Amino acid sequence: MKDLRLVRYLVLCSLVLGLIPSSVYAYERPYSLSVLGEYGFSTTWQHFGGCELKAYLPLNPNVEMEAEAEGLSSDSYTLSATLRPKFALPVGEMFVDASLLYTSARRTATHDFVGALSLGYRMDYVSLQLGCFTQTLAPYRRTWNSNDSYVIDPFNLLYRISVNVRPLCERWNVYFGFSNYSELQYERMWQPLFFICAYYDFPPQSNFEYEYNPASHFRLLAQLWCKPTGMFHLDASFYGVKVKLGFAYKF
Repeated sequence: MKDLRLVRYLVLCSLVLGLIPSSVYAYERPYSLSVLGEYGFSTTWQHFGGCELKAYLPLNPNVEMEAEAEGLSSDSYTLSATLRPKFALPVGEMFVDASLLYTSARRTATHDFVGALSLGYRMDYVSLQLGCFTQTLAPYRRTWNSNDSYVIDPFNLLYRISVNVRPLCERWNVYFGFSNYSELQYERMWQPLFFICAYYDFPPQSNFEYEYNPASHFRLLAQLWCKPTGMFHLDASFYGVKVKLGFAYKF
């Protein structure tokens, strides 16, 4: 009988200790679903619009996942997924990004497949990332014995530098930087994308909600992306710009 009580006590303690970290982690890095409307212009597609959906899923305190989908009026559709193990350091954290991307460009009748692997380090104000990716472009309806050509880029350098105006835990923030990739687009290393983004968390609607969970459920998002061409060849002629506006709901 005493052994049974001891077992019950140990099970109860395990449940309590297991719930405490999960609730703290849910507050610091909650699940979220984002919806953004897009407007863009480029010398290739002229004016275009679209919609982007993004899901953020923290699987556990050391692993998180992101999944995105985008549809554009230029008849381009993209799916991407990222698995991100991370490791806390005395200052900041280190992470590894393993990403897959697929784009169907119907206007040019091509498929775009990308696989990327990178190592990153982020602190409150600065985030750095370096890695590589491989890319394959293939035409529609191509079979193994087809004479249609396809292009494989086995190695491309991947990089990203981002600077925050405020620490990550603040209710609003602005961050900017440059990179040769976004979650929905990969470019060669001499074609960087410049970006400036901002977010604002709406305050909770009641004091009760604030005491239960001081983090807001709704976040307003704004992004501006610009891609000039030939940056490292002294020919920075305009290539394209994209504006994104939307919101995220955090669970």
